[in-house]
Amino acid sequence: MGWFKKKEPEPRRALDPLEIEHRLKSFIASKTQVVGESEITAETKLFSAGLLDSLAFIELVAFIETGFKIRLSDAIEVNVDNMDSVGQLVDAVVKAGKK
Repeated sequence: MGWFKKKEPEPRRALDPLEIEHRLKSFIASKTQVVGESEITAETKLFSAGLLDSLAFIELVAFIETGFKIRLSDAIEVNVDNMDSVGQLVDAVVKAGKK
């Protein structure tokens, strides 16, 4: 009766900051018509510069939490001020991934 056994969760692999950054830039570029992926840097302002709007914010949070299997609120207060650049996002994902 193997179907009653509880499945062991897969071990969480360490999140690579460069991979995180690439995936975030790709997602952000897909949500804006203003800049391409290669133009987005770690310091590019996403919300305060108008690249992304409030709907994109919600989509970004969902993308990060499902794509990286983390909960952002474990690392930061989830708001546009704390998530206004790729650098801030990478730091939050890495921090939340360690929890």
